[in-house]
Amino acid sequence: MSNPTANSPGEAKKASPFINSLGMPFVPVPHFETLFCIWPTRVQDYTAFAPEKGLEVPSQTPASGSDHPVVNIIWKEASDFCEWLTERERAAGKLPDGLVYRLPSDLEWSAAVGLPAEEGARPDQRSGQLDGYPWGTQWPPPKDAGNYSQELGIDSFEFTSPVGSFAANAFGIFDLGGNVWEWCLDYHDRANECRVLRGASWFNGYSDRMKSSFRNDLGYPTSRFTSFGFRVVLGVPAKR
Repeated sequence: MSNPTANSPGEAKKASPFINSLGMPFVPVPHFETLFCIWPTRVQDYTAFAPEKGLEVPSQTPASGSDHPVVNIIWKEASDFCEWLTERERAAGKLPDGLVYRLPSDLEWSAAVGLPAEEGARPDQRSGQLDGYPWGTQWPPPKDAGNYSQELGIDSFEFTSPVGSFAANAFGIFDLGGNVWEWCLDYHDRANECRVLRGASWFNGYSDRMKSSFRNDLGYPTSRFTSFGFRVVLGVPAKR
């Protein structure tokens, strides 16, 4: 990145992100103290983690490279990556006390994508209630709005694309629409069976699923798909 960088998480801004030892840049989002990685976790990030935990990097999409979002990751593996990253950065003296790397909450993700206040106590009650997409209000989406289904004809990637291939949003965050579904901390509904997934993917082309407010209700924690990835945030530990 050519922009200046922050020396600590507390100094992070859109124009000067905090960058950790893996080269993951973090910027603030509205309404929360939490910092968001500006793109989904990449293959190269996960490759640094997997061998230390005795894991193999799962199979990726055709033509995927080190700068593509890692896919085929179940919810626990995403959470374990965050715990490993916390321990690694803390041991190196690069993480202030009280902060951890983790998955975003559902409402933090909404803030990052630019949604206003949403009604509903649970993700399933909020899902799809607000209109609008990561690129704006128009349908169909404009050219290069993101990496979505090839049926829409708006991008040239058949599967995943390198992170940051499309324009960032107002907060300097990339790929909040398309590329991969992103695991969140929350359960989708009161059954506590599925975790929330946000953002749609390279596979999706229907308008309802591409809404910024849509929550995927098929996120069984052991689900492993080439359209599922995750994004890391930096903040205080989440309340359980």
